[in-house]
Amino acid sequence: MPYRPAPFPRRLAARLIDLAFSLVLTFALVIPFSLVLVLVRPTLEPLLGRQGLITVFVVVCYFLAYVGMEVYLLARRGGQTLGKGLMGLRVVVAADARPPAVALGAATVRMLLIFMPFVLMSAAGADPDVGWLDSLAVVGALSLLASLLLAGFGGARRRAVHDLAAGTRVVRADKRGVDLRQDLRMMVPGRVDLAKRL
Repeated sequence: MPYRPAPFPRRLAARLIDLAFSLVLTFALVIPFSLVLVLVRPTLEPLLGRQGLITVFVVVCYFLAYVGMEVYLLARRGGQTLGKGLMGLRVVVAADARPPAVALGAATVRMLLIFMPFVLMSAAGADPDVGWLDSLAVVGALSLLASLLLAGFGGARRRAVHDLAAGTRVVRADKRGVDLRQDLRMMVPGRVDLAKRL
């Protein structure tokens, strides 16, 4: 059976679900990582200031949660993050006639290119004396817009910028529920028993 490209509204809904799960996971990470913050605070607070240190801390926790969702879970759950599974979508290798699951390397490239526009856009107004930071924010906004347009109107395969760079595409698949116990284990780096993943 040929793979059908993912409809844009369903793909966008899957992304929003993944972002929501990542936020919940961020709050779960904040508690144990607060111990690390206590240890590094005397060194980093003079450099970043109190608010800067808290901002960096929260961003690092969110980034780790997002890596778990978009890299490890995507690669170990047969190309389905939690949102993609719930919405009946799967990320597959674009070049193959019968696409295999996405490898960790491709999942990492995808995640970095999904995350990067938001990092660049956060540079806007960070320092009024450094005008090129605003330019970075414009680059981030344009790359996000390009991804949205390619995913929504990019021809038969509808591949976003991160799909093109990683050699992947998003296709329709069977829906898959969330098994928190097993899915959370798949989000952690290291050895995971994947015998029961599908």
